[in-house]
Amino acid sequence: MKTSILLVEDNQTIGQNIQKYLELEGYSVLWVQNGSYANEVVKHQEFDLVLLDLMLPGTDGLVVAKTIKQHQQQTRILMMTAKGQLEDKLEGFEVGADDYLVKPFDLEELVARIEALLRRSVQKDVVSYGVLTLDNLQKKIFKGGEEIKLSLKEFQILELLIRNKGMALSRLDIIEEIRGGDAGFEEDGKLDVYLSTIRRKIGKEMIETIKGYGYRLISDKNSSE
Repeated sequence: MKTSILLVEDNQTIGQNIQKYLELEGYSVLWVQNGSYANEVVKHQEFDLVLLDLMLPGTDGLVVAKTIKQHQQQTRILMMTAKGQLEDKLEGFEVGADDYLVKPFDLEELVARIEALLRRSVQKDVVSYGVLTLDNLQKKIFKGGEEIKLSLKEFQILELLIRNKGMALSRLDIIEEIRGGDAGFEEDGKLDVYLSTIRRKIGKEMIETIKGYGYRLISDKNSSE
């Protein structure tokens, strides 16, 4: 069965190009151009993933995202918008978006993001490693039952480490997975800053640096994997 995608995009040219490209890639795509109609469609038809424009006629994309999560919790949402400000992205993530692409974007990158989200959708909602527990539905991470307060990027990095359960991850792997549209992420040394903050929050000894390669999560000595 083909992966089903709902495309919500009011721009005729952009919508046609995305639909045609994704169908050539083997996806089943339903394209709607109005937020109000999309809001009704997701109440009655299930999709594996929704490509959602933020600014729509009829009903705002943020409202549509909320409706999707109310009726289809497991459905992934990739927001597309010309608005690339941090506050706009955070607002989208707050209502349930799983990823964010700023227009204009390359269609090959769009497919790569879709594939990454679909791989993530088959992962467990709750994953534990040592004293750490990842609750993917709530987008929260706990240490010994107590929630760890994390920024979005900190959550994404620690989520990646927990899911890989002690496996070594290269710096490049981590950067490619979590940088999103921030092209200067690696050059600015932001990963080191985030890792330093995470270490302070969970315990410095829990993230091992593998010289010349990357990092891995260490299970607490007093807990089992």
